[in-house]
Amino acid sequence: MEKINNPEFENLSIRQKEEIILHKKRNFIKKVAVALVALSILIALTVFGIKLRKELIQDRVRFVSNSPAEAPVIITPEETTETEKEYSNTTLQISFRYPVGLKLTESFDTEKGEGKVEVLYSKDNNPEFLEGYKVTITVFSTKVRDLNQFASTRLEAMKLNCPETATHSPIKEEKMGEYGSLNFQIDYCEGYFRNYYISFGEKFFEISRFYKGDIGFRQQYEIATEEIIKTITLLPQRFDVSEFLKSVSDTESRITFEYPSHLVNNCAVPMPTDTQYRVILSMCEETAKEAGIIIAVIPLRKEVTFESITQTEIDKMSDDFFAAKGYPVQGNIERFEFNGETAVKVTGYSWKDAYYIFVNSEGARGTDLVLIGVKEGSADFKTTIENILNSIKFRQ
Repeated sequence: MEKINNPEFENLSIRQKEEIILHKKRNFIKKVAVALVALSILIALTVFGIKLRKELIQDRVRFVSNSPAEAPVIITPEETTETEKEYSNTTLQISFRYPVGLKLTESFDTEKGEGKVEVLYSKDNNPEFLEGYKVTITVFSTKVRDLNQFASTRLEAMKLNCPETATHSPIKEEKMGEYGSLNFQIDYCEGYFRNYYISFGEKFFEISRFYKGDIGFRQQYEIATEEIIKTITLLPQRFDVSEFLKSVSDTESRITFEYPSHLVNNCAVPMPTDTQYRVILSMCEETAKEAGIIIAVIPLRKEVTFESITQTEIDKMSDDFFAAKGYPVQGNIERFEFNGETAVKVTGYSWKDAYYIFVNSEGARGTDLVLIGVKEGSADFKTTIENILNSIKFRQ
């Protein structure tokens, strides 16, 4: 506060002096207060600015260092396009993959005892193609000759259909994928052949690669045929080599299975109860029709469950057994997984000495109960039944 030191002030009365001094004090206090308020605001703004700058710097650091983890990622699933198909045939004991777009044909001659499957690519969409390739797998059931004699005979037969300008390699041992084989090549026979011969499961397999076209495309075709035969798998044999198989596919129940073609279908295999099933097929020997296997199905309605209908069938069989034999049943109930499906095997409940497998499956129109009834015969036929059971597939 400034000092008051002038003549006019000295001439004033004491009261006037006090009023002037008080007025000066008030003005000074106001100025100090305004200055303090301004200083406080300035300090607050400075602190806020420093904090804001710090936050901006931290945000920038987080964005740079953590953006892959913190930034939201939207994944749009890509549509997968199928590039390969798989072929599997338990009758021919072969499985392989081939590119989509190739034409597949198959045939089976029971009299000759051979089956054949072929995949073909023709650049001009013509079976008698000018450019393209094919892989042919032929299965021969023969025990007459050894593999070397068989390959030699095949080579001589193929040479007869080739022009004189064709050339061929000698027969030699060579791996085809994981399998040992005999191999020969024929060139300039309207194309190029690469043949492999394999003995597997008492059968002979001929795998033939054939391709032709301009040299640039021909190299591509050669590689394409190599890629196909790399995927070939020879499947274990389930039936005797002399038993040519028939395949059954029931579209309504979505069940498939195979059985030897010599079996007949008018069998006397007993059903478990008087429940009305739709019989898909019964299979037995011509000379022993009371022993065999029967496959049937019944759709499950909304109020009926697999557990309830199975228990009802077991109770009915138990009552029938007591009525026929005169003493209570002493059977066995086994719950297990049968070829990928929930199943119940009931043995000792049939007074006609059959056993039954009840399977909970899914048909074309909903849940089904699949019944498999078996009455065993000779030891050899028991093996046939086991092979049929192993071939059954559901939800096909």
